[in-house]
Amino acid sequence: MPRPDTGVNLQKNVRKYIFEHFEEHAIAPVLEQIMQKFELERTSAFNVLVELQSARHIALLPGTQRILMAFPFSSIVTPFKVRIARKDKDYFANCAWDAVAIHIAVGKEQWIDSYCHHCAEDITIHLKDQMMVSDGSQSQALIYLALPASKWWENIVLTCSNNMVFFNSKNHLAEWIRSSSVTGGEALTVDQTLRLSVPIYMEKMSLEYARPSREQTIAHFQSLGLTSDFWKI
Repeated sequence: MPRPDTGVNLQKNVRKYIFEHFEEHAIAPVLEQIMQKFELERTSAFNVLVELQSARHIALLPGTQRILMAFPFSSIVTPFKVRIARKDKDYFANCAWDAVAIHIAVGKEQWIDSYCHHCAEDITIHLKDQMMVSDGSQSQALIYLALPASKWWENIVLTCSNNMVFFNSKNHLAEWIRSSSVTGGEALTVDQTLRLSVPIYMEKMSLEYARPSREQTIAHFQSLGLTSDFWKI
């Protein structure tokens, strides 16, 4: 592979390499692999990762040079396991939303194995062709977003780790809210979450992927009827 140009082209190529590595190996590349792949010194390679983090493509493990997240993929074991058709490996998502969004990013049939945040009951979700394949009780699963959209990026590791989770039913979500004295938040169905994910995740594996602008994101929220203060960014 020819050595990519510096600047924006380098960022694009490194970002694509990270996501391709996740799809192939179910884990992030280490900095040394990026150094080898792109013939970079350590400082230059790490600077690219910092730039990708600033652009909200990845999150680094705080205080290290290691990739923790490349949205929607997680480098560590989480309660959000994903199996992709014809892939003999387990992937982990950062949160319930990202578990659904892997289907949009990769574009392949998949199964999510997770848990109800209230009772720890198993939740299995089958996705195909950007739709949920109905499976009895699992069709009632909800994705609960505890923090309003304006807060997500204040600490994305905290947001993903603790505030975007599955519940197996509206009743279990209501029981958890009562027992936890939680206020606010929004609950989405799996189908709503799939539609929510499309412009953010659809082209993730492409070299030319660009995150939607704030204006585009707001317009997408509104197109889905997500117009309350919770969705203001």
